[in-house]
Amino acid sequence: MINFLVFLLIFFLTIPFFILSLLTIWVYKDAKKRGMNAFSWILVIWLIPLFIGLIFYLKYREKYSTISM
Repeated sequence: MINFLVFLLIFFLTIPFFILSLLTIWVYKDAKKRGMNAFSWILVIWLIPLFIGLIFYLKYREKYSTISM
């Protein structure tokens, strides 16, 4: 029983961390492409809980257009 609880704990801590890591990579690349300060947005993504930082980023980034080369 203890092994199962440890497994559940690890599972439910690992999956959100993995998703947040993937979102961080995407936000970094997208912010760089749009000419925004990527490091600041990474901090927002990690420090504001429950993906609210991601919602802020998605709302704020709409004001920028993609830089064409």
